[in-house]
Amino acid sequence: MKILKFSSLLIAGAILSACATTPAEKAAQQKQLLDTQVSLAQQCNPKTAELMAQLPAAQNLPEAEKKAFEKAYVKQVNNPVFQACYKMAWTSYKEQNQLEIARMQAWDAENAWDWDNGFFYNDPWAFNIYD
Repeated sequence: MKILKFSSLLIAGAILSACATTPAEKAAQQKQLLDTQVSLAQQCNPKTAELMAQLPAAQNLPEAEKKAFEKAYVKQVNNPVFQACYKMAWTSYKEQNQLEIARMQAWDAENAWDWDNGFFYNDPWAFNIYD
């Protein structure tokens, strides 16, 4: 009975650890998200994009420089023109991704027939057992 409990606990632990993201994966996801945000902000205002790119490093600045950076960042980001442009860029980015997903799904649906009807398994490539 102890072996059963121990093995079930071990299996549950293995499943949970396999599903968990590592700190390196989380950092890579955050970096990718920041890069996307900076590239979208670059379309609207290069100075704001530069401030966005410096945001992770700004946490290590001395207090006076951090306050000045935050003030400049908030001023740039809260600009209504920038916000409208950034919102349009973000919406466009999401719609492009959705369009790409729809294209891939349509391509997959078109080409599924080739696999289903035996195109890749019949002559001249297949081994024909009836000859």
